[in-house]
Amino acid sequence: MITLLLALTALQDTTIVIHPDSSSVSLQARALPRVVAEEVIAFYNAPGTTRLVGRTRLPRGNEWRGNVAIRSGPVLVAGRVQGSIVVINGDLQCDAGAEVTGYVIVVGGIVDDTAKARIGGEIRQYREPLLYRLRKDGDELVYAPNLRHHLWNPGAQVSWGTADSRSALTIATGGTFNRVEGLPIVFGPLFDWKLQRNFRMRVDALGVFRSAGDLSDKRSDLGYMFRSELRAGDSRPVGVGMRAFDVVSPIEDWGLHNAEIGWSAFVFGRDYRDYFLNKGWAARAFAQPERQISLSLEFRREWQTSVANQDPWTVLRNSEIWRPNPPIDEGHFNTIGLGAVLDARNDPDEPTSGWLIRTSLEDSRSSDVVAHTGVPASVRDSIPNPSAYHFDRLFFDIRHYARISPSGRVNVRLVGGGWVGGDPLPLQRRLSLGGPDPMPGHPFRSSACNTAFTDPAFADARVAACDRVLAFQAEYRGHVKLNWSYNPWKDENRDHEEGSAPSFFWLEGLDIVVFTDAGQAWLVGNGPSRLPAGRIPKFDSWLVDAGLGVDWGGFGVYIAKAVTTGERLRFTVRLDHRF
Repeated sequence: MITLLLALTALQDTTIVIHPDSSSVSLQARALPRVVAEEVIAFYNAPGTTRLVGRTRLPRGNEWRGNVAIRSGPVLVAGRVQGSIVVINGDLQCDAGAEVTGYVIVVGGIVDDTAKARIGGEIRQYREPLLYRLRKDGDELVYAPNLRHHLWNPGAQVSWGTADSRSALTIATGGTFNRVEGLPIVFGPLFDWKLQRNFRMRVDALGVFRSAGDLSDKRSDLGYMFRSELRAGDSRPVGVGMRAFDVVSPIEDWGLHNAEIGWSAFVFGRDYRDYFLNKGWAARAFAQPERQISLSLEFRREWQTSVANQDPWTVLRNSEIWRPNPPIDEGHFNTIGLGAVLDARNDPDEPTSGWLIRTSLEDSRSSDVVAHTGVPASVRDSIPNPSAYHFDRLFFDIRHYARISPSGRVNVRLVGGGWVGGDPLPLQRRLSLGGPDPMPGHPFRSSACNTAFTDPAFADARVAACDRVLAFQAEYRGHVKLNWSYNPWKDENRDHEEGSAPSFFWLEGLDIVVFTDAGQAWLVGNGPSRLPAGRIPKFDSWLVDAGLGVDWGGFGVYIAKAVTTGERLRFTVRLDHRF
């Protein structure tokens, strides 16, 4: 099955991406359809096209004569364009009274308020970005998809419809390879319809096949994910949604990226997450009052139970025994979740400046929680009334990206959270620190508050048992121009001028990365090895590491050394940027 999915990767224009925090999927752009990419590039490179870069505005009463192409917008048109306009990887907004005598094409963005303008030709919008590189001193574009985008989430999809409405039948990898499910496969229909102008409906109805099989009576080899959503508006959407799910959910999904977790487990037999079975339904309302701000409110009714390891096949270390998947505190949970995101980065995939702030607050209750008896009293106080269990949990992730020179950047990140009120956290909502991310110089879960566990159910599981965690990361990136491409068609294009033949993939050179990380995880309360709720650990007790690496288009190779302990040098391979 894996071989088949990898073979089909090259055939798809879109892929399914699983969102662990929402137990759902979305149509996410893999690449712009090749025929559209070639049309846009030909338009941009045409001798008669006026080419502009960055934020662009045509004021009222002004006129552009001839075809215009703008890359890396956004673009505001209030005047008259006597010709056609193409926007590449940016949004287009038209004021009342604006006029375009030709057609309009936007790729990697949206067209907003075209009803206020007079458009002579067709309007086409593609949310998928154009993947390109510059040649001839930046004056022309060449199609150049990145290799990294071809490796994740292999699958196949048959879709039909228009740029406004799309339906599809799909089969794809449904998340990450792990020791509980093996490789989960999702299959079924997806629908994304434009009902009226600026009003859309989305329906996903997918089954989940757990390829590792199941030997218990608590779950079957089949799960499901169903979502329906009504959304009004493109640039500042508001909407409501419902979903139902039967999925295997991860514990602590804030470290390594999903693809890195899956490939580490599949190739090396090292799974850096724990899991539980999660069944239930949820209702959600969301709004985006500004382009950079997103808000959400969700109610979830979930039945959470423990799930045991299976024995999926791996490329290496296949004969070794997997780390046990630890049990959780089982029961039905009613949760109200608040979420907020501020994304002011200049580029969501390759940011060089701006802020990204994510925060979530959960208020969760249960009337039938069964607390696991193997948790030591030194780690967690007893739950006074299991029929009225109630806890609050906060988590935040703050990142800042800054360019300090033409080739140099400094990026910093503050991440943390945990218990903020109520009864003690259940096992499935607890935290730890240490491992490839965010502390690559320290062993996996080197700070996990689990040294007092003696129950056989937790033996060798390295369970995450802390109430709170706080970590700080900083890095300097210096870019070295070392562009390299692979062109399997080069023998068929000898008549083309140098650099004009299409490339199968293109890697944009490498970054030299110098970094340091610091953080700690701890228990809250009174007594030995605990801290009062209003305090954080003393800085002399924090884990600290430093290291050096290279990052080539997201593929990173790093060496890190723990500063505060006598750990050996640790070698890490990353499949995406550190943060």
